[in-house]
Amino acid sequence: MLRRFHRGGESLESTVHREIEEESGVRLSSLRYISSQAWPFPRSLMVGFRAVVDDEDAALADGEEIIDVRWFTRAEIASALEGRGPVGLPGPASIARALIVDWYEGRT
Repeated sequence: MLRRFHRGGESLESTVHREIEEESGVRLSSLRYISSQAWPFPRSLMVGFRAVVDDEDAALADGEEIIDVRWFTRAEIASALEGRGPVGLPGPASIARALIVDWYEGRT
C-alpha cells in the first residue's frame, strides 16, 4: 500500500520500486501496473502492480512498516482460498485479493 508514500514528481512505478526495496530489501523487475481501487481514506488510491522478485532470499522486513516478509506456495494459497490453513487473505472486494487470485489461477 503506497498511499502515503508517493512523492511529488515520482512515478508510481518508481514509488513501488523504492518503497518495496526500502521496507523489505526486495528488488523488483518486470513491474507492470494492473489496476487501481478507491481507498477509504481522503484523497487516497490503492494501486495494484505485478512484478518479479530479483532475489527472494534478500527479503528482510524493516521492522517498522513491514513486520514480516514471507513467500507463499500455490498450495498454501489454495488452502487459504478454501478457508483452511493459517494464511489470512484480504477481503474479496479488494484489489489485493484480486491480484492473489489472478496469480493463483495463472492469469499473470
